[in-house]
Amino acid sequence: MAQFHMAFLHSHALFWLITIILFLLTVLFIKNGKGKISKIFQMTLRLFYVLVTVTGLFLIYINDFSLRQGQFHWEFYVKGLLAFWLIFVMELITTRMAKGTLKGKGHLLFWGQFIVALLLVLYFGYGVTG
Repeated sequence: MAQFHMAFLHSHALFWLITIILFLLTVLFIKNGKGKISKIFQMTLRLFYVLVTVTGLFLIYINDFSLRQGQFHWEFYVKGLLAFWLIFVMELITTRMAKGTLKGKGHLLFWGQFIVALLLVLYFGYGVTG
């Protein structure tokens, strides 16, 4: 299992990087009124949500394998929950921006959640368990 761990860990980190870049590009295209290209980027972004989730779940499975050997790392589960929160907020931002319903205080609330969730995911991904 250890030989797969590093491959999935690096894949997972790369998928997260691509996901964040795609998210920012999608937001930029939506904001500039590029409807068709923003739709393509949004659908590609959703594919990367799936890739991030699958590799993350496999990493948790590898962690559960080590659990049977007497180790338990709660940080992986907390990071997983935070990652789901981050993906949820990213999807809400892009969807509401595309529909034109992300305005007023909701705008600040969702972007604030995005920043907090991203910082917490990075902290648990690299600071605590890195």
